[in-house]
Amino acid sequence: MCGIAGRYNGNPFPDKLIDECSMLLARRGPDGFGVYNDGNYVQLLHSRLAIIDLTNRAAQPFAYGDIVISFNGEIYNYLELRKELEKKGIVFRTESDTEVLAASWAVWGKSCLARLDGMWSLAVYDKVCNELTLATDHFGEKPLFYASDSDSKIVFGSRVDVVALLAGIRYEPDLIQVSNILINGYKSLNKNNNSFVKGIKRLPAASLMVIGANGIKYEQYWSPRLDVEIYRDPEEAIENLKSELLHAIKIRLRSDVPIAFCLSGGIDSSVLIGAAVKELGYKASGFTVVNEDERYDERHLVNKTKEFLGVESVFVSPPKRDFLTSLDAMVRDRCAPVSTMSYYTQNALYEHMAGFGYKVALSGTGADELFTGYYDHHLLYIAERVLEGDGSTPIQNWEEFVNPFLRNPLLKNSRLYVDDPSFREHIYYRSKEYAEFVIDPKQENFSERKYSNSLLRNRMMNELFHEAVPVITAEDDANAMYYSIENRSPYLSRPLLDASLKLPGKHLIHDGWAKYALRRASVDWVHPDVLWSRRKMGFNASLFEYFDPKEQNNRDFLMCNSPLFDIIDREKFRRYIDSDLNLNSDSKFLFNVINLKIFLEAL
Repeated sequence: MCGIAGRYNGNPFPDKLIDECSMLLARRGPDGFGVYNDGNYVQLLHSRLAIIDLTNRAAQPFAYGDIVISFNGEIYNYLELRKELEKKGIVFRTESDTEVLAASWAVWGKSCLARLDGMWSLAVYDKVCNELTLATDHFGEKPLFYASDSDSKIVFGSRVDVVALLAGIRYEPDLIQVSNILINGYKSLNKNNNSFVKGIKRLPAASLMVIGANGIKYEQYWSPRLDVEIYRDPEEAIENLKSELLHAIKIRLRSDVPIAFCLSGGIDSSVLIGAAVKELGYKASGFTVVNEDERYDERHLVNKTKEFLGVESVFVSPPKRDFLTSLDAMVRDRCAPVSTMSYYTQNALYEHMAGFGYKVALSGTGADELFTGYYDHHLLYIAERVLEGDGSTPIQNWEEFVNPFLRNPLLKNSRLYVDDPSFREHIYYRSKEYAEFVIDPKQENFSERKYSNSLLRNRMMNELFHEAVPVITAEDDANAMYYSIENRSPYLSRPLLDASLKLPGKHLIHDGWAKYALRRASVDWVHPDVLWSRRKMGFNASLFEYFDPKEQNNRDFLMCNSPLFDIIDREKFRRYIDSDLNLNSDSKFLFNVINLKIFLEAL
């Protein structure tokens, strides 16, 4: 895991600018900084966080024949690729995944991306044809921002402020993103490729950008296939899923530095640490956020996992003092608002990991989207079962096991998607009410991409690639890299996604159990009370635990003169904070306002 930056065409970066860039990238890569300059078209910069092959021979930018590579991420299957390349006569001089990636590119060109299981944003310069290629991984885990003011000139980097610095961009807010987060919430932020700074965009998942004499060409090099053959035997499907899941975890434990686990009381993280201990013999340690709100407190379930596996987990209580000061630092580091309150608390988790000397963390991002983890998944599942003539039992299961835990009134009707397959109002919940605060709303209307004729599968793919996971991985990356930690997400594996897509739709949910296939596949790895817990708490936190808008200092902060009130109506907002803010959505909206206020004042 590292930080990268560079340019194609344009004026060379002066030494002073490069020095400033290295300081901005220092947290992403504190173990070394390198520069490549071809003397004309291209400069590549790289700050290194050493994870595999800690020697200087693996430093970047990395020259390999006629190509030079600056790479952020990990190629988890690099050992398998190395063996394949050695059979072709390739001789390696390092033990790094970087050299394997470079050799793969030299042998197979950009088609090598189809062979990779990993996470990356990369820049590859081909000196022969004078082309620069930028690319992101299949799930867009690693950030790559860019700015371009001509057909053949581009500046790129792992951070928004790095691109702004190198491109000489004046900070102005992107008003579409500003409206999106205020009105629609975080799930709207990845519908376009904009950052929160005008003129700086993010290269989306599974994308290539080739810059050369013929200008800039964009290409999406991969998209998930949902027309795969479904296993007729559900037991065979579960065994295949178990095999791919175990392999995804195994290769993500490859590291020359210590690895920690993000551990909650839920199934997603418990499966990861359970498989590592029970199947792979890994001596694992977990870190758990403690939540004083009983709705989200999972300590009793984490303790069961600790006893079952014989592992230790450090309980982390995010500090409630200096909330605004800490949040201010996070917003300034991102050049963007923090997406949800959960990632404020997650930040403390990574801080503690770093204090214990860890440089890699494993988290459960993506399990909800691969295996059904949200309440609307049950309702979409019911609609499909009704369509096939066997909906009575799923409806009964919903009413008995799921509905009692549900707080969102929009999702109470078990036949919601039977009656209206197009219903999506819960995704941008209360957006009409929040739009009334915005003086000149520019938010984008809800849209979703067509992946499948299955209502459920299509919703899951939109969450995976456009709504939930892109924002989660961006927050995972920002929080982890602030403490020079590499975050790895085993569920975000292309082979594992393929295995999940082969599961029969009718077996995604069973007897009211979401993630039924994942539960079955991991029955030997997880304590039964955790594995078969019906309550879904999620990784949540309430703003009101940390910030009371009625307290005078906080009220003064909210209402003082600010560029915020060029965006939202001041008097309407004053009346709002004077009202009874008792809804979960109120906590989320006010958190977004506070973040946006900090962001606008920092520009």
